[in-house]
Amino acid sequence: MTPRRAITAAELAVLETRLPPGLADGMRELALCLFEALVLGSGPAGAVAPSGAWAAQLQVLADLVLMQLQHLSNELGGRGNIYIAKGINVHLSARDRAMCARFRGNNYRELARQEGLTEMRVRQIVDAWQREQYQARQSSLPGLDAD
Repeated sequence: MTPRRAITAAELAVLETRLPPGLADGMRELALCLFEALVLGSGPAGAVAPSGAWAAQLQVLADLVLMQLQHLSNELGGRGNIYIAKGINVHLSARDRAMCARFRGNNYRELARQEGLTEMRVRQIVDAWQREQYQARQSSLPGLDAD
């Protein structure tokens, strides 16, 4: 099994030193998450003491995150809490979507047999799909829009 790559405290510090003082916790968390994704996808994450080209690349990535935060603030700021879906439906395979469409409230065993899965796995897939559907419905209830 390949070990999970992670960014180091030194790499993270490149962004943290540039975040504005008083930044809301949610925005800080979002910035760190965006930065982590960019770092992991852009180079040799895991440098204890980034230097040279990698240090320069980290600065560029930090700039991108700050631009993204500013854009999000301008476009979505002041709307209260914003729900970010996990995107379960996007990641469901065609088989999983078809299985969820055939779900009738308690036919986990039948679906497991049909799909060659364990009943527990069917429950996990269906439960994740149901949570996503529930959140989508809740966010569109009348009176919940900030506008």
